[in-house]
Amino acid sequence: MNVKRFLYTSLAVFVFALLWNGIVHMVFLRDANAALDAIARPAAERNTLLFLIPTAAVALLFVYSYALLVRTPGIRRGLAHGAFFGLLAGFLVDLNQFLLYPIPGSLAFLWFLFGFMEFCIYGALTALLYPANDLGTSEG
Repeated sequence: MNVKRFLYTSLAVFVFALLWNGIVHMVFLRDANAALDAIARPAAERNTLLFLIPTAAVALLFVYSYALLVRTPGIRRGLAHGAFFGLLAGFLVDLNQFLLYPIPGSLAFLWFLFGFMEFCIYGALTALLYPANDLGTSEG
């Protein structure tokens, strides 16, 4: 694995994730997310660092799994890898939150839809930034 390329790609996915989630949740889903105000932790009690750590971890795991599992790289494979992650996240996070908490089904569906798109873009971005000749190599 090319460590420099891995870290560069992970950083790009991390930055994209921050931008994507900021735009999605503060612009497109702003009104829909307001349905959670009664059950959400107040903004003053939220720790920004605790939001960044899982985002960085997901970026690292996504790129690592791409490098580990994708044997014939390219945009289509990147999109397929992203779609798999998007479905997995949708079932593990969005569906469970809908089942556990009193949130509107339409909001959970929008979270799922935007999350699925987000992971597909991660896949395309990773396929572009982590080229075929970097997969399976032991360069540093």
